Amino acid sequence: MSCRDCLSRRDFLTRSTLAVAGAAAVVAGCGDGQIGAGGATAPILIAPLTFKVSTVPQLATVGQLAFAPTDSRIAVKRTGTAPDTFLALSTTCTHEGTMISIVNSNTSFECPNHGARYDSNGNVTRQPQAAGSATKLPSYQTSYDPATDILTISQTPAVA
Repeated sequence: MSCRDCLSRRDFLTRSTLAVAGAAAVVAGCGDGQIGAGGATAPILIAPLTFKVSTVPQLATVGQLAFAPTDSRIAVKRTGTAPDTFLALSTTCTHEGTMISIVNSNTSFECPNHGARYDSNGNVTRQPQAAGSATKLPSYQTSYDPATDILTISQTPAVA
């Protein structure tokens, strides 16, 4: 049996090694090596989100951020001493779509991927340490019913 086009074991191993090295070089050259980056740059709020404010202790203090109890893609804070003043913000980094964390004693946000930082109003205070830039976090309309202590976060983005 003739084998004109067959590879020797040495040729096979050499070519396989070169193929793997080439694939690794392509992967390393594409992106910044961070796993989990990318995705939507705003939360997908399917329906209005409602919850009882008294179930979230941070909302008793003006300026304290808290994740919405049923959807961690949304953060909420009380913005004034009036009982009906709240701000609801996306917790999706506007740089590459990673979910951001609440930090600094619940008063600001930070992205774990590239270090972008936001204040409690969603304004960028530090740009990411990678190519690209972050923009202000999207916010949502809120309404509060003091009789029932229910806060409703609308699907509709707040008007800037």
